[in-house]
Amino acid sequence: MIAERTSRAGFWLSVGWVAHTYAGFPILVTLRGILRHRPLAIGESLPSITVVVPAYNESATIVEKLANTLALEYPPESLEVIVASDGSEDGTNELVAQFGQGVRLLALPRLGKNGALTRAASDARGEILVFTDADTKLTARTLVHIAAPFADPDVGGVAGERRHGHESEPGPSAADQGKRLLRRLMSRAGNVTSAEGQIYAIRRELFQPVPENVLDDFWISTRVVAVHRRLVYEPEAASYPMEGVTVVRRPFERMVRMTGPLFHAVWLRRDLLNPADYGFYSLQLISHKLMRRLLFVPLIGLAMTAPGLRSSGRVYRAAGLAQGLLHGAALAGLLLRGTRLGRLPPLKAALAFDRKNVAATVALIQQLRGMRPRDDLWEPQRAELRPGAGR
Repeated sequence: MIAERTSRAGFWLSVGWVAHTYAGFPILVTLRGILRHRPLAIGESLPSITVVVPAYNESATIVEKLANTLALEYPPESLEVIVASDGSEDGTNELVAQFGQGVRLLALPRLGKNGALTRAASDARGEILVFTDADTKLTARTLVHIAAPFADPDVGGVAGERRHGHESEPGPSAADQGKRLLRRLMSRAGNVTSAEGQIYAIRRELFQPVPENVLDDFWISTRVVAVHRRLVYEPEAASYPMEGVTVVRRPFERMVRMTGPLFHAVWLRRDLLNPADYGFYSLQLISHKLMRRLLFVPLIGLAMTAPGLRSSGRVYRAAGLAQGLLHGAALAGLLLRGTRLGRLPPLKAALAFDRKNVAATVALIQQLRGMRPRDDLWEPQRAELRPGAGR
């Protein structure tokens, strides 16, 4: 009897975890965003900014990246561009040097991305640091849009918009639209959880050196919240991948390398998990970053409890059947990958779901065992540009 009660408790705790992650948390964010609006002060003047581009062996993209950046709408007297070249050996430095006074080259020894970002921030002269990746392009008014919210003294950082398709491709998918709406609602009521590395900005005075083995965009952007300033979202400050760039040949390995440093960064920023100091943001961080990444925990809980409870009711039998179908579809997607059947949306979605959760499991085990491969000693995670593309 005690064993059955324990199984029931484990089952419903696991169901609650999954339900909160996919339904409860978005509902809370929606209600809060509707009921609690914190408007931004609006100003006309634009601050001086330094655009920081970290680069390691980016000869295939750096010319187009810098040409795009220098062509953006922003007062040239208020714009500085720094390329932090982290020991590049493929001619990246020579290509950057051709741009002359419009661009400053930091030709660094191999420090890792986090070290390169720290050096660039210490050399920057702008009031605002804008971080952007070497293989992304920015829309014409991205810098104007990302700088404008800093007219509000409460704003310490701005998260831009990462677009997955190229500029000429159709609009966002329903899933991307849902994510954007959630970020809008978070920002409207207070803060987004963190920024993404393609495009974001913080006040230079708030920058904190980036340790090794942490996810740099999470670490830098959450510093804003740590000092009780606002981290807001500006969807018009948009980035998109360069034409011809094919991202990530090994998605599983990349997921592990990204998730482990995120766990480490959250651990170092664990003060943010205290709701007494950070209010709703603590719940946001737990729900949006931790509970979602640790979803394998309730999945294991359901797998362990549902079979033993199948005689106790239809709910338990349905849960067991649903898990069997999900993981069976993922296995089929894995075995049939590269084939026409393997490209069926249900199989692809199930495989992506399981791959993400297995990667998170591996990443957590590595962190707990102290196995922390340096993700900041990065290699460009993409295929080469197609001939003639991106130039």
